[in-house]
Amino acid sequence: MTTQLNLSEFMQTLTDLTKVRESLALDPALLSLMQHWLSIFAAQPQPIRMQVLSRRQLVSVISTLGSGEVTHAAFDGWMPENYALLLNYMDKGSHQYECLETNSGKLHIFPLQQSIAHKHAILLIQHETLDEDAISLIKQCLDMFHHYASLIIENERDALTGLLNRKTFDHCVSKILLNDYTPEFKFPLHHFLAIFDIDFFKKINDTYGHLIGDEVLILLSRLMQETFREGDLLFRFGGEEFVGVFSCADENDITVLLERFKATLNAHVFPQVGHVSMSVGCSRMALNVLPNTVLERADEALYYAKDHGRNQICFYEELVENGLLSDSTIQGEVELF
Repeated sequence: MTTQLNLSEFMQTLTDLTKVRESLALDPALLSLMQHWLSIFAAQPQPIRMQVLSRRQLVSVISTLGSGEVTHAAFDGWMPENYALLLNYMDKGSHQYECLETNSGKLHIFPLQQSIAHKHAILLIQHETLDEDAISLIKQCLDMFHHYASLIIENERDALTGLLNRKTFDHCVSKILLNDYTPEFKFPLHHFLAIFDIDFFKKINDTYGHLIGDEVLILLSRLMQETFREGDLLFRFGGEEFVGVFSCADENDITVLLERFKATLNAHVFPQVGHVSMSVGCSRMALNVLPNTVLERADEALYYAKDHGRNQICFYEELVENGLLSDSTIQGEVELF
């Protein structure tokens, strides 16, 4: 490499990265870091194009190709024929760097290991003259980035179940309600919040002991992760209570998602304990509705489910519409905590 490293600029990129304190800001920080490093080590006349892409994003765009709809702005500049190549790379489960020769030029693919919003993602760089030294530098940069990201993400996870924790919930929901959460789909989404509570969990602890109770929590958390979609945000609030935040293309999708999980859970047999059920309360999320208000509505629906037989899913808006609950929203005023 003939380009000399500017140590001051190099240290500034690292300093900016270590300012990040939540994982939703990791991807932009990575792109900023890589743009700067490549401008030093792999300069070329044409602009360097790069992006963090998830498998979910690719599936969404591929599904709309040929429909005549305009591609999401996040994909402007990438040739549509490259989407299938990128999806094939992800489906192989590869954890190795690859370079694809395409009609639009060389695409360099680096696997990513961290994220809250997606499990399968890549760093994609379009660049014609990356040499072995530059590629090695990018890999080292990503290794450092992954180590730092793991510390951030560990701080956002519940120690027992590995699900997101309450602290992370407050931040994620606030971003959604303030319309500051970038959707992975190119069409408007409907957001929902659901509270899950294990039925008769105290009886499980009293009968089998807390170690078995913890095992139920761990296994149930894994079942939730396997049943719900990549990109759904799952949190443990403590004890036997869990919260899910779901983004749906169609507002009826939330019913399908929750009913599918209910059926999967009812069919599952836990070691020593047997069958376990959950009651669920769900409410729609909307702009200018405080996170505590959404939680309270879902909680009211949850307690209605508990009081009316358990092992069921209740939707706050449906309960209000049917006169089974009173709407707690104060019309014309701002509801405070």
